[in-house]
Amino acid sequence: MNSKARAGIRRFVVPALFLGLAGGVPSAATDARGQEPDARGREPGPLGAGDGALAAPLPDGLRAAAAGDFAPDTPEPESIDAIRRHTTAERYLPPLVSYVPESPTVPSPTDVLGRIAGAANELSSVAEIHDYFRRLDAASDRVVVRTIGTSEEGREIVLAIISSEENLRDLERYRDLTVRLADPRRTSREEAQRLAALGKPIYYLLAGLHSTETGSPEMVMELAYRLAVSERPEIRSIRENLIVLITPVVETDGRDRVVEWYYRHLRDRVGPWSELRAIGSPPYWGHYAYHDNNRDGMQLTLALTRAVHETFYEFHPQVVHDLHESLPLLYISTGHGPYSPAIDPVTINEWTQFAHHEASELQAQGMPGVWTWAFWDGWWPGYLFSVANNHNAIGRFYETFGNSLAGTFVRELDEIEYLDKPVTTRQWYRPWPPDSTVVWSLRNNTNYMQAGVLQALQYAALHGEELLWNFWVKGDRALERGRTEAPYAWAFPVEQRDPSRLAYLIELLRRHRIEVHRLTADATIGDSTLAAGTYVVRMDQPFRNAALTFLDRQEFPEEEPNPPYDDVAWTWPLLYGVEGRAIGERGILEAAMAAVTGEVTAQGGIRGAGDVYALEDTGQTGLLAARVRLANHRIEAAERAFTIGIDSFPAGSWIVSGSREELERVAGEFGLDFVAAAGAPDVRRHAVDLPRLAVYQPWSSTQDAGWVRYTFDRMDLPYTLITDEDLERDRIGRYDVILIPDAAGDFARLVHGIDPKYGPLAYTRTDATPSHGIPNSSEDITGGMGFAGLLALQRFVEQGGVLVTLGNAGRLVVDGGIVRHVRHADGEFNTPGSELRARVLRPDHPLAYGYQDSTSVFRGKDPLWEVDDRYRDWVVVQFGTKEIVDADRREARAAERLAKAGERGPEPFPPPDFGMPVTERGERLDAAAAEDEKGTGKDDGDEDAKDALLLSGFIDGADEVDGKPAILDIPVGKGRVLLFAFNPLHRFLNHSDFRFAFNAILHWNDLPRR
Repeated sequence: MNSKARAGIRRFVVPALFLGLAGGVPSAATDARGQEPDARGREPGPLGAGDGALAAPLPDGLRAAAAGDFAPDTPEPESIDAIRRHTTAERYLPPLVSYVPESPTVPSPTDVLGRIAGAANELSSVAEIHDYFRRLDAASDRVVVRTIGTSEEGREIVLAIISSEENLRDLERYRDLTVRLADPRRTSREEAQRLAALGKPIYYLLAGLHSTETGSPEMVMELAYRLAVSERPEIRSIRENLIVLITPVVETDGRDRVVEWYYRHLRDRVGPWSELRAIGSPPYWGHYAYHDNNRDGMQLTLALTRAVHETFYEFHPQVVHDLHESLPLLYISTGHGPYSPAIDPVTINEWTQFAHHEASELQAQGMPGVWTWAFWDGWWPGYLFSVANNHNAIGRFYETFGNSLAGTFVRELDEIEYLDKPVTTRQWYRPWPPDSTVVWSLRNNTNYMQAGVLQALQYAALHGEELLWNFWVKGDRALERGRTEAPYAWAFPVEQRDPSRLAYLIELLRRHRIEVHRLTADATIGDSTLAAGTYVVRMDQPFRNAALTFLDRQEFPEEEPNPPYDDVAWTWPLLYGVEGRAIGERGILEAAMAAVTGEVTAQGGIRGAGDVYALEDTGQTGLLAARVRLANHRIEAAERAFTIGIDSFPAGSWIVSGSREELERVAGEFGLDFVAAAGAPDVRRHAVDLPRLAVYQPWSSTQDAGWVRYTFDRMDLPYTLITDEDLERDRIGRYDVILIPDAAGDFARLVHGIDPKYGPLAYTRTDATPSHGIPNSSEDITGGMGFAGLLALQRFVEQGGVLVTLGNAGRLVVDGGIVRHVRHADGEFNTPGSELRARVLRPDHPLAYGYQDSTSVFRGKDPLWEVDDRYRDWVVVQFGTKEIVDADRREARAAERLAKAGERGPEPFPPPDFGMPVTERGERLDAAAAEDEKGTGKDDGDEDAKDALLLSGFIDGADEVDGKPAILDIPVGKGRVLLFAFNPLHRFLNHSDFRFAFNAILHWNDLPRR
């Protein structure tokens, strides 16, 4: 920005008369105005009960003075009074957002909606919000609106682009400029400096991601209008020196559900916030994801994630700013650490620079409760805004205080703590805390959020050249580190136990704009040779940091005093069960290779002649989907190893009869290699037939069931989604298998659900609620399954059904007494989303088909179980490597394992000439495990518990976890309970664990009896 432009910008100052009105820092008594809330828990005021108004209108003289202070703008008639009526205290009303500018040609939110943004007891639907933005587009040359995606249920996801008329005319040039700055290989240092001086930084705001955080879609309508029409120098500077992108509703399906829920069940309901919050949300937001729609930033499964990511790659904004609502009164993200080591230090300092600028400016305007630091850690790279941090831009977020409900409520804050400090205490990062009691409204939320965003935009406008230059510098530094620091690349051989998972990993890297190459000739690297065709992810690329963070193992610091905010491990080779390794020799960068430009797919087919086809089971994730596609084929699974000619097949391998043409199509789709033979092998086998499957989801916890539905829907697996009523009324006798996904809550919550005192709460589709009733419906979602439902589950199992419980859902069968002789493990331990070694104890068990004896699983904060030694035969897979057997049985068990290993035949691949360590049995290790083994000189028996257990992430109390059951197969009456002490279907992330759950479906009626 040139000096003339800087001179034309002034700070957002607080008018003296406005400070006089505020009277300094009001007391808690002033804040509440000495009035009691009305019967609905909302503040009384001039607009009527529940409107959240201030006690008195703005005096005429002061109104005129305030209006004059906002020159050259003229306030929209009645906007000052309207905003003030819906704000609960003077200090919650910063001057710049205390009016709406009048425009003779451009409609304001009040013109279109008939109310001020943030008005009490009113929420806008997706159609209303999008309609408003399109009216802005039609009326103003400073706003452009386009569609960037479509939700799972068909709703548009839109993008508004706001800047000066001149900037929008040159939008393509400014967009191209940021694209050039994103790749230092095509832009020299000198050219980058020139472009940074010429360019306009791009700032991307995301609203309405978490659907019950209802304020941001309302706020951005007023923000967009203000940016488009205000002629105040502060706003004009933003418009002239910045390009602002806004997605007003990211989760469009969820927004409509929440708005309809509010009008249906909450708007006219009497009660304080502490009561109404319990029913403040419908059971679903998006079609699949609930709160986890902000945990999809790596796997890119959701339509909203893909829309935002593709917008990022089109514009390469320097800042992506996600608007959330939860903490009093405004948390501005910096994070307390530990920060991901893959994030450039410049980005971390930019977080701090933005945050402290905004906090100090808002506090200068008399606004309490603005703080930083002590909430989020900065470790997990899979949030929606992480697309920026992973690609050399700045990802940040707000947590503005919100009620979720549109009403005004008395809120008690003194019991709220973050990092063991009450939010009402003064700290270095919170020098002006809020009072212990506040009266909070939707307009308060609008004021705080909008005022903060305006300060952020002002900072970006003032420091545009710096932001653009830093954007280039971070990419250049990543490029240089890739050329000079190990690892120099990651290599993935084509030969994999599941080629489709390799293809998935490569394609996902490319969707993150990480470049992938293939060797065009054999390459000797150090003491090993990489075969031609090997996939290579070079680190000398601008997004090297993202590649490294996705592929490398995570080591969450043991000494970190604060708990992690989310999962602490996400190592893709482990999560996807793909063999690969980091290359520490610089020579890999000189190897002959070519960039991958087309879609990578797994190759499969049939070789040989005959009308019987055998498939070696090496853990291919696609087997369940293949069984669905091959519904007309007879498929059997061998229960022992067998051979056909020179080919060896372990237990679990398929023997298929049916159409070769259809089989070839499915083989190609899933990367499956069949061997044709003249006849079936002479081996004991059983039919692989799909069950009548039900997925049970309690109304009180739909999150993880959503990921299960997403997984099953992708493969067209037939299933029925059942809920509390089906169990309570014992309508489950027609199913063979009931799978209960991971679900939040203790035993009482899992059984009794939402308190029935709030009922009936209907979730059904009506003319007034067209988004409800999807994907299923109920006349009343309160009450849970109850003890009647628990008894129905017990009868289901005892009469021969198979019940599969994942993660925390195991509490139902253990605490509910459906299974006996299983109990919660003693001791202190913590596995906050980490990859752990595991051992298959029963390799002949169908649940273990496709897995090697030494494997790994992803475990979060789920219950840990233990059984007495006499029931250890129930344990199919255990965590870690510890032997849990009586001394006098150890020798017999070892002999038994050796015999079974012999029956399974040789390993499917010989130890690779790939420069990777191998175990004593010749099993290949994944890259993270290989690194763990290097230089120790120890086998598992010599390692301490942590080293024997942890592959990536963090674990506390490893001794307590090592040797505990990971999967149990428990006979109950005529049926079975398959109890998982982890979630094998976690957020569509841990693909290498999928087969454990899929095996339960494929082999549901062929589980061995013991």
